[in-house]
Amino acid sequence: MAVPGIPVLNYHAIDNNEATPSARNVSVSLTSFTAHVKWLHAEGYTSVTKEELREVILNGKKISDRKVLFTFDDGYYSLYKYALGILSDHGFTATLFLSTSFIGKPYEQNDFKFVKHDRQLSWEEIKVLSANGWSIQSHGYNHFRMNSLDKDAIIKELSLSKSIIEQNLGTVVDEFAFPYGIYNNKVLTQLPAAGYKFAYSVHSGKLLPGARRYRLPRIEINNMDDMESFKVKVTTGYASPENERRSKVRDIIYASPVVKDMIEKWTPKFGFGNH
Repeated sequence: MAVPGIPVLNYHAIDNNEATPSARNVSVSLTSFTAHVKWLHAEGYTSVTKEELREVILNGKKISDRKVLFTFDDGYYSLYKYALGILSDHGFTATLFLSTSFIGKPYEQNDFKFVKHDRQLSWEEIKVLSANGWSIQSHGYNHFRMNSLDKDAIIKELSLSKSIIEQNLGTVVDEFAFPYGIYNNKVLTQLPAAGYKFAYSVHSGKLLPGARRYRLPRIEINNMDDMESFKVKVTTGYASPENERRSKVRDIIYASPVVKDMIEKWTPKFGFGNH
């Protein structure tokens, strides 16, 4: 039985070669992704709209538990090649969190070299996604670990990526997803000033009414998930009861981002990660 809340699913690349072993954390196979979409559709899930989502976060509105949000990070060509058609065929849309410095280029960072037969999207392809109802939002300019940056660099990452997307698409960018899920209080402080209204982490759990708008949860999906573990994540928000317990303890301890930063500075092996 599904627990209340909206599952916000976090994907990266779609791999038609059934996923290169070294890319397991950043890809799902085309076979698996298709099965995910078909199952959600059969179970009566529909895409949550931006308006519905904002009512849930800002006004605590309760909506159907058969809502889902697909999100993709970075900006792989395989999203245009595979994900767009599969999602559209089943009535779903998605949000793409885009790292803008790589657009139209091969990936150069080590993270992205793992998916050797993929590449970065071009602006023409991104415009097609946008025209088909995808929301294109920011994942930073350089895909840096945001907690390693000084104030000026944080402002650049937030502002430059936002302005580039807005100039190329003519749309509003007011959502951010932290690269690697990593953030600290300095980053959170700069988000409103840069024009962002919401930000997504990779905290486990479903998105509930009144969720913290700058630390919204997402459920990571990759090729280490079989169909049963995918169903568990969608219906509960967590990979396992142990994951749920640890996540809820973390949410309590890290309620204050200042406290979170202090804990992670002095006890880096505390056990909850810098997410």
